[in-house]
Amino acid sequence: MIIKLAALLMTLTITQVNAVPRNYDGRHVDVTGRALRSRVVSLPNGTTYTLFALCAAKCVHVTVLGTAVIPRGQTLTVHGTFYNRKDLGGFVLHGILVDPGTL
Repeated sequence: MIIKLAALLMTLTITQVNAVPRNYDGRHVDVTGRALRSRVVSLPNGTTYTLFALCAAKCVHVTVLGTAVIPRGQTLTVHGTFYNRKDLGGFVLHGILVDPGTL
């Protein structure tokens, strides 16, 4: 039995993710919106994350490992895993953790 990778990916709206977030917890999602409120945070262990909101009618939080330049208002499609809550060792993520190398 061959399962196509595309069938495993979920292209969703931000409204769908926000409506019932527990349905997407730990699942790979693709979401498109406008980037807003970008900032970089550094943890005491030296790990750096870029955080921003991806918005359409509503917003979802997005986290990128490392430093990324996210122009305000740019339309992006984010590929990553959605988490209701994930502890990243001193930082608690709520939203989408972007797949490495996709932004």
